Amino acid sequence: MKKIIGLSLLCASMLVAEESAFITHTELGYVETSGNTETTSATLDFKGKKSWDRNSIQFDLDYLYGEENGIENNNKLETELNYDYSFAKNVSFNYLVGYKDNKFSGFNYQFYTGPGVKYKAVENDAHKLAFQLNALYARDSQTDKYYDALGEEIKYPYVDPSKDLTASTVIGKTEEYGSFFLKGDYAWKITDSFKFIQMLSYRVDAEDSDIYFINSKTGVESKISNIFSMGVNYKVAYVNTPPVGNERTDRTFTVSLIIDY
Repeated sequence: MKKIIGLSLLCASMLVAEESAFITHTELGYVETSGNTETTSATLDFKGKKSWDRNSIQFDLDYLYGEENGIENNNKLETELNYDYSFAKNVSFNYLVGYKDNKFSGFNYQFYTGPGVKYKAVENDAHKLAFQLNALYARDSQTDKYYDALGEEIKYPYVDPSKDLTASTVIGKTEEYGSFFLKGDYAWKITDSFKFIQMLSYRVDAEDSDIYFINSKTGVESKISNIFSMGVNYKVAYVNTPPVGNERTDRTFTVSLIIDY
């Protein structure tokens, strides 16, 4: 009887420990040069996940900041919060909240939120493949645009165009719409110390298919120890109908130190 009680207490303590586990994945990158060109660039890619019973919450944060000769040339923040409730072996109810802020993209911010479903198509020791589909409410706020007397855009970071009497202003518009979000996540554990990852997402206006956003991350990770790894990744952010004067595609190549804990 004592053995049974002891075993039960051990199992209960193991269950509590498993439910209380908070898993993090952090990628850090930093570059600084001096001399003919003064540049600074820093990146942070963070993922934190907590699971209990059939529930899980995951928070993702991607931040990039850069300067050249003391002038800001990169400032991007992307965050997503996912809640999942597993109601079948490979299927979960999902609720997504996302926020993006990129000062050089022509948007003040992009916000989207809504319910959906996740499906684990493949999950074994070598391969993991999952899909996510959501119906979202989306809100995109564009930045105000400033133009000089010749009609040329005064790009961010501007000093203060409002003090320039020859400058003209076009107020950025804000759009609210329903949209669909589709995402695929793939991971291939090639060896015990080497992994390939691929993420691809697509968000589209439910009524206007010309308004859509594509994000991709392709990377490899090589373990140094149980906690530390080195990573190389390539990110692409595509906007099919960007604000006037902005490019459609942003690309980022990063070499980073990875901490898994």
